Amino acid sequence: MATSNSAKSTAKTDDTKSKPAAKSKTSRGGKTRTVSKSKPDATARSKRANTVARKTSTKAKSSAKANKSEEKGLADLLEHGVKDIYYAEKKIYRALPKMIKAADDEQLVEALTEHREETSGQIETLEKVFEEMGLKAKGEKCEAIDGILAESDSILDDFGGTFAGDAAIIFSCQAVEHYEIARYTSMVGFADALGLDKVRDMLKEILDQESSAHTKLDDLADGSINEAASEYDEDDDESDTASSTKS
Repeated sequence: MATSNSAKSTAKTDDTKSKPAAKSKTSRGGKTRTVSKSKPDATARSKRANTVARKTSTKAKSSAKANKSEEKGLADLLEHGVKDIYYAEKKIYRALPKMIKAADDEQLVEALTEHREETSGQIETLEKVFEEMGLKAKGEKCEAIDGILAESDSILDDFGGTFAGDAAIIFSCQAVEHYEIARYTSMVGFADALGLDKVRDMLKEILDQESSAHTKLDDLADGSINEAASEYDEDDDESDTASSTKS
């Protein structure tokens, strides 16, 4: 049975849609490569992982300083991310005791204490990530987390010991969690694309812990802490009204 031109055209169109078109991309250093949006197969992933290992080994042996014009790839971005978050996790670990001490709600104290213990484990996991990538465990100054934690200190100074104190602590902690979740989500994707399956799995384990901590804090805020703070505001309003009436 003959196939109509229309049917052939439709089949060709469908085939084109199923395979993302390859594009030519030129880096700032003048290198041109053909890139595709399609997922690499197992062979390609293994080849990428071996390339990353080779480049990392070569970089570790070189004593020359990196030039700003040097070509950068996804492996370099992953390395930057791991160093960045390693610094961040250590800063967070040191910042949590102050929040734990300032917290009033028992469940919040318990949640923060548990997460600090998790953070200690996350630091150890990141050290294994460095090892798997053939890198020395070393943090890289993260201005984002420094800023978030500096703001947290300021908020704690303003609201610590007040009726809204616990809500303020969660407010600050959630800013930290959102930052971590964003970073780990990206790095899991980087490791997966590079074929670094062990690195991906370790980062995914930390991501799951951060997501769980975020959910737990949300539940505490919605369950009692925000409501308790708002009730205190109502009490203050009633007291102010009573004082005005007497005068």
